[in-house]
Amino acid sequence: MHSNLRYFAALAAAAFVSQASASAETIEAVTADQLEAALAAAGLNPTMLEDAASGAPVAQGVAGEFKFFLRALSCSGRPPACENLVFFANFELGRAATAGDFRIANDFNDSQVFGRAYVLENQDQIGVDYVIELGGGVSEDHLAQNISRWADVISAFVEKFREGHSGS
Repeated sequence: MHSNLRYFAALAAAAFVSQASASAETIEAVTADQLEAALAAAGLNPTMLEDAASGAPVAQGVAGEFKFFLRALSCSGRPPACENLVFFANFELGRAATAGDFRIANDFNDSQVFGRAYVLENQDQIGVDYVIELGGGVSEDHLAQNISRWADVISAFVEKFREGHSGS
């Protein structure tokens, strides 16, 4: 009886490995063209740029009503294919940063899984960023899901900031 159980477990494991290797290919890095297509598919209206020093892709886009930038890092090859994507959106405070701004950024960071808030004290700005790492490989669906999440990260940050300053 025990040997039959081991046999079926081995068959199930072999089937799982076969099915996993038959699934979609993994992406370990993206080029500017791939990045543009993925951002457009997520409805983020990208305008592609290039880092002057490295040639790495940079994108400017819009998530809802908010403008953002994306810098591709850890790039190699020609055209550059990049393993890390850093989304960020900065917002002008129109005044000097206060202790309340730092508190709100910390509250956001304590309450959110995705994204990280920060205060650019010397520039009188607040912001939020979000990193997607492709190193080691991810599926196309996984990349699309993570890119689509960026709009939610910005919205959650703006909502937290508005709540924090309205006293709610």
